[in-house]
Amino acid sequence: MQLSKGQNAPLDQADITVHCSWRQSPTIDADLSALLLTSDGKVRGDFDFVFYNQAESRDDSTHHVGKRSVGTSVEDCITVDLHLLDPEIERIAIVLSLDAAAPATLADIGQADIAVYDAVGSALAAFTIDDWSRETAAVTVEIYRRDHRWKVRAVGQGYHDGLAGLARDFGVTVDDNIEAQTSQPAAAPVVNGPPPIDWSNPPVPAGYEL
Repeated sequence: MQLSKGQNAPLDQADITVHCSWRQSPTIDADLSALLLTSDGKVRGDFDFVFYNQAESRDDSTHHVGKRSVGTSVEDCITVDLHLLDPEIERIAIVLSLDAAAPATLADIGQADIAVYDAVGSALAAFTIDDWSRETAAVTVEIYRRDHRWKVRAVGQGYHDGLAGLARDFGVTVDDNIEAQTSQPAAAPVVNGPPPIDWSNPPVPAGYEL
């Protein structure tokens, strides 16, 4: 089912894979990641951010599979097992972010094609974003629970300030006064999970532009 922005489709399968592909370029790339959100639309902590440097969620439901070349395109993938998802999680935002130095934007990667597949490779939904302007990060689709059933919605919400804008919207505090080049992670105890991410200088591509 091809979705337009704002449309949704049911997810009758628990094991799904979200693929995102874009035009291959020697100088500009992008990365797919996932944010696990509670009913208030916020992350509970850094462990709810799944990306290439933290490839699985704490509940083992969500995994960053990684990128591969497919012809003249690059494809990045996130897998989700909805049966394993913590009951607190109501939504998963699938995020595409630029990996390139300024002044590059997502418009430079061209059209982004997003598709959701079930465990046997059948397409459940698809969404294309081709109206970029100056965005450096975007929520492509979201997987969400409604009346005890899971659905996928085409979002296409872009951010001109990259991960910083996304982080603020999803409940992460980012200190605008800290320069990314010189900031150091604050000391914090580690409890039941990986070390906390310093959101003022996260270990993610430059395109996130904090």
